[in-house]
Parts: sequence; C-alpha cells; structure tokens
Amino acid sequence: MTVLASTLGVGSIAIFNFANNLQYFAVGIIGISFAVAAFPALSELIAKGKQSDMIEQLIRTTRQILFFILPMSILFLVLRAQIVRTVLGSGAFDWDDTIATADTLAFFSFSLFAQALIPLLARGFYALKDTWTPFLIGLSSALVNILAALYLKDIYGIQGLAFAFSIAAIFQIVLMWFSLRHKVGPMGEKSLLRFLGKISFATLCMAIIAQYLKEPLSYLVDMTRLWGIFLQGLGAGTVGIFMYILLCWLLGVEEVDIIKKSFKKRSLKLATVEASINEPDEV
Repeated sequence: MTVLASTLGVGSIAIFNFANNLQYFAVGIIGISFAVAAFPALSELIAKGKQSDMIEQLIRTTRQILFFILPMSILFLVLRAQIVRTVLGSGAFDWDDTIATADTLAFFSFSLFAQALIPLLARGFYALKDTWTPFLIGLSSALVNILAALYLKDIYGIQGLAFAFSIAAIFQIVLMWFSLRHKVGPMGEKSLLRFLGKISFATLCMAIIAQYLKEPLSYLVDMTRLWGIFLQGLGAGTVGIFMYILLCWLLGVEEVDIIKKSFKKRSLKLATVEASINEPDEV
C-alpha cells in the first residue's frame, strides 16, 4: 500500500498512514482486546472437548465486538473531519490535508467491523489447532487488496487505497466465517442477524442525531480554533452515544449489561477507596 501511495503525489503516504493509524486505534482497543481475552477460554473449551460451548463463547464475543465497533465506525464516518482536525490539525497540517485524511478515514471505517472480527475468528481457528486456513485466507485477501488497489487508485486516488483495504477486509472476514462454519457447524446466524438488526437501528439513529447536532453546535463554539472543533465533535458524539445505549437498552440488547456492570464496578471501587480514606486511623 505504501508503494502505491507513493505514486499518488506528495503527502499521499502520510495521509494514508495518518488515516490508517486512526482507524487502527478502534480495531486495537476493541477487536484485538476482545480476541486476546477470549482466546484462553476458547482453547480450554476445545481441550475439554466442549466444542458447542466454544462456539457459544465465540458468538458471545462476536456480539460484544459488534456492539462496540459498529457505532464507533459510524462515528468515525460522521465525525471524521472533527476527529482528524482535533488529532492532527496543527503545524503544517492544513484544511486540505484534513479533508483528504478524513475522506480516507471514511473509506477505512466501512470495514472496521470486519477488521475487528478478524483477530477473533483467527483465534477460533487456532483453538481448533488450524493455522493454515487463516493463513491461506489472509494471503487471498492480500491479493484482493492489491488488485483492488491497482484499480481503485486511478479512480479515487489515495482514498481508493483505503477502499481497497476495506474490500479486502470484508472479503477476508466472510471467508473466515464460512470456513469456520464449515468446520464446526452453524454459528447462531439467525440470532446474530436479529442482534445486528437491533444495533444497526440504534446506530442509524445515533448517526442521524450526531449529524444533526453538528450544525447547531458550530454556532456555540469558535470553529476557527482547535478547541471549538473538538467541542463540536465531542458534543455531537456524546449525545449520539447516549442515544445508542438508550435505544439498545430499550430493544433488549444484552450487551448493555457490560456497560452497566463496568459502571457498577467503578462505583464500587470508588466507594471502597472513599471508605478507606474516611476510616479513622487506629491508635
């Protein structure tokens, strides 16, 4: 990708790398974190001969990843200019660079769900003592990436490389899913599709609200300054995320409990610390 980006003009490599680093932040904290945490359980269940339990664990983790990564990918799309300008908008990085990087990030965001699931499914194969299948699928997706990039770079420029990357990632996750399904049998697709329908609806509402709020918020802050752009994105994103969580809760999405439990644990820790601080010293 870097070689192809170098043929697209001055600054193309930097723009591609900047956008790639931003989108990989989401993949890292969601996809890789969940995959690494799930792998010991997947391996242990297979070692005990509990393949059906392993599949349930894999599906459960898949739902958790999608619950977090889908709204994040849409926020990356809706608030791409605010994100790029806030993180990179200093020095010689002007508005033209911001727009180019934001558009590149938009094409990356289309495949965030796939990129986040790839590490998990790969570990599903590893738990089954199969390293060749994900390796061969990875090679085939790399070939798709190269061919798509060669074609799309002349149409979309640097954004075409991100588009090709997304196509390859989606191709890879589809192949991995059906290959794993071939090995272990059905993987709860009907239930997963119902779950996807719920969070997709909540994500769509979140996107509409975040997009709608950008304009009125721009009148409340100084959009010529970095802090103003940051506050615009923060305000729209925060309200959007709140709406997403609320709708998921109303729709009965079980993964909302992860957030509730996280807040309960944090509150319990704070209460424990406060109690220990206020506890009188023994004489």
